Amino acid sequence: MSDDMNKYSGPRSPETLKVGEQVLNVVVDHQVFRRIRDACRDLIHTMRTLRTPSGILILAEPGMGKTLLLDLINREFSKTSQLEGNCLQVALDDAVDQRGIASAMALALGYPALPSRPTLVALNHMVSVGLERRRAAALLIDEMQHVCEGHKDITARAATDWLKVRMDIFNFPVIGAGTRVLERLTVINPQFVSRASASYVIHPFAFDDQWRQLLAAFAQAVQAVDLSIVNTTACRALHVATGGNMRMLKRLLMYACMHAATQPEKIVTLESLSKGLRDAKGDVSEASDPFQRRQS
Repeated sequence: MSDDMNKYSGPRSPETLKVGEQVLNVVVDHQVFRRIRDACRDLIHTMRTLRTPSGILILAEPGMGKTLLLDLINREFSKTSQLEGNCLQVALDDAVDQRGIASAMALALGYPALPSRPTLVALNHMVSVGLERRRAAALLIDEMQHVCEGHKDITARAATDWLKVRMDIFNFPVIGAGTRVLERLTVINPQFVSRASASYVIHPFAFDDQWRQLLAAFAQAVQAVDLSIVNTTACRALHVATGGNMRMLKRLLMYACMHAATQPEKIVTLESLSKGLRDAKGDVSEASDPFQRRQS
């Protein structure tokens, strides 16, 4: 392999970076996304009429679009009237307890700031007043696996009990997304899971028609360069290189398209995909590079 493959050539031009941005902005509403989003929509609309505290848990490996999926749901319901209410969206971190969830909800409800030394009682009051005023369509929780991580089952049970009480009082669904660690909730707090009883898993893409449809969607959406190779010569190699992971696929294509944008023909080739693989993963041997094997 030539040393030029990994040679730094200086900052990318603004035009080249725009090509990368175009790839990053591609949103593919694939079949699994649509199925989960339809279930969430149905739950939200049903609970506007029927009093039946419920929820949905979305489990996926990192990089499979959990955050994007919640954003799509949030955008859809942000178009509704204030009378109907839209969604609250929060993201948890690795220090999650009752106070942490209550603080995140208070900020999502529109409070400009929290008290300097907020007690849980004060936060509970702020959240109750906010929920009475806003009547949220749903609570969307990203990175919910942090509730279950570590050896803190008592804290996790208390945090999900806190959510359960608000679900019961205000009759809004909780839609939580996280890694497969979320499966531990069935042991930690079966009462909460009896409400959030619907569970969906987003698996990495298999090498099948859905993978080909995904690549075709990228090829159609990216106009700055010719990306047609992804659904022909490079289809299988891309699956080998990314393991069917959406984030890795998007990152690899971003770099490959930026490499192609510097060439006169502006066509993504196996060579530009190989360069993109190294930009995305770092050191890659020739034996581990499926695009090099396709060229030999």
